[in-house]
Amino acid sequence: METNRTPWRLAIGEPFAPERTTWQHNRFEFRYFDGSYLLQINEASPGPKSIEAFRFAPIHIGLHFERNVIFFLFKIQGSWEWSDQAFSIHLVPVEDRGPGEASDKHFVPLTVVLVDADTGLVRALRVVTMSPRFVGAFQRFIAIQKAAPFSRAEHEAAIVSVYARYTASKDLAAAALYRERAGSNLA
Repeated sequence: METNRTPWRLAIGEPFAPERTTWQHNRFEFRYFDGSYLLQINEASPGPKSIEAFRFAPIHIGLHFERNVIFFLFKIQGSWEWSDQAFSIHLVPVEDRGPGEASDKHFVPLTVVLVDADTGLVRALRVVTMSPRFVGAFQRFIAIQKAAPFSRAEHEAAIVSVYARYTASKDLAAAALYRERAGSNLA
């Protein structure tokens, strides 16, 4: 199948997305496309200390699956406390949903990008790995989502219900089905 898509190029000092120059402050977005994983973190005018922590501090990730919603969790030690984002494969554009078939023997990259929310420029890039066990679980949860009918209203109600039980991301992380330090060599 042939596509006319322009490749996405990420480079320090360049715009994260050429069509945008600002992003919401202190927000993040977990993105899944064509079997790749990307975590975009937006900080207002990140300083040297923040960039240093982003580049070198341990990154912890987690997965929670409840009511057919995947919650991707992350923490950057000394910089970002536990944070989460609800995920459904049904909200990913059809052309970006696959293949995503992870081997149970290979570590898979997670690209982490620090974006200056005030300028839209990439301030730091980092690639860490997710274990075969972690990615395998993520793919199993996606398969469960694909097999079930989808209703945006039910999806949003499920998120509200989970957040009523876990009022902080750290609580959701404590209940996560999978947690690991990204980049570790533990399968």
